Amino acid sequence: MTASRSVQDAHRRGPGSAARRILLLPFVAVWLCMFASFEAAAFRLIGSGGRWLRWDAAHRTVAGEERSLDGGLRYSIECGSYQALRDQLTWVGGNVPTVEAFEGAVHRAFESWTLVDPATGLPASFHFVEDFGTLAIDDPGNPRRPDGFVGLNPGAEIDLFAETPHAGSQYGASVVLFVDSEMDDLVLSSGTPGYAGFAISGADIRINPVIAWSLRGFEVLLTHEIGHALGLADLESEGEAFLDDDFDPSTSASALATLTNAFASAIDPVDPDATPLLAFTGNLNADPGLDSPGVHLLMESEGIFDLLFTEPRLQNDEFAARQFLYPVAVPEPRIDAVLSAGIPALLAFGRRGSRSRHRAASPLDREAGRLSRRLQSARPIARNATTASGPWVADCLRHLISSRP
Repeated sequence: MTASRSVQDAHRRGPGSAARRILLLPFVAVWLCMFASFEAAAFRLIGSGGRWLRWDAAHRTVAGEERSLDGGLRYSIECGSYQALRDQLTWVGGNVPTVEAFEGAVHRAFESWTLVDPATGLPASFHFVEDFGTLAIDDPGNPRRPDGFVGLNPGAEIDLFAETPHAGSQYGASVVLFVDSEMDDLVLSSGTPGYAGFAISGADIRINPVIAWSLRGFEVLLTHEIGHALGLADLESEGEAFLDDDFDPSTSASALATLTNAFASAIDPVDPDATPLLAFTGNLNADPGLDSPGVHLLMESEGIFDLLFTEPRLQNDEFAARQFLYPVAVPEPRIDAVLSAGIPALLAFGRRGSRSRHRAASPLDREAGRLSRRLQSARPIARNATTASGPWVADCLRHLISSRP
């Protein structure tokens, strides 16, 4: 199967506008096929270079409603009940999961995006909060208007529904994103203020109720759709930038090696756009490329279910995309950690002279010994040193994306 997409761009005021308001916001509709077994890696973002969609890290209100990662990104579900949502979906072989199992699948889908990156140790800069006290409201926007996805998306910040996807019943799921009319005033989760881009103001996720799902398949699909709600595009979406640190399509082996390596720690947390990443456009579904054997990624639309039995769901490149949109400042090494690493080496260096039976200790050996003793006496003080760390927050994005399983 192939993926088709349509893009409509509209004009907006130039950056010199005092109001800095969006008059005509570009919006994108993406239809994705998700039954094929193709594979993909690296990441694509919604927006354009220097103007990405992301949730604002600072407290933000849109039409009087809080829309940011401040206090957690709130989500609600249709009818405010896991049982009611479960009962609206169709299940493979009529094997309806228990309410507890279904609730657990939803929780794991959201929590997958907040796990610590196992390759780099970087944590998430945001978290999700269940908010059934807020009624989920399905707002499809108005694709006939260039500002049809600008402003407040009512309900919680992310709402989940069992409804026909926006692009049609042939698709498995879809996401609609709205953005605030104010732009280029974002605060990154690393603390950088006044960052360029669009602030997401809400997201609605629709899961097709007539397609028969297994519980594990539903969980993988929902995890994928939450990625869209955070600002990630499908890897097959040619209109969005394909970013990677060292993509090499020379051979299948080089594509596999460069599309699956960990590079989240290489992202500049203060200015992610300054990170020296390679940007590609067009369709990279090829071998060598996204279809190279062994290349798997959650944000592909074709072959997503190759990850049914993979933990964690996010792969190296999704963790890199998370760090790009919602950067965590990489902490400086603690004083005691540096001393602890250096003392054994200095001690070993000093002992080399004393162990020699054929020559006297050199002046360098003696100096190393004295320095190591001074460092040892400093260690109890260094252990009491602490590094300051602040809370992480982030803001929201909106956009239109559809997926077919």
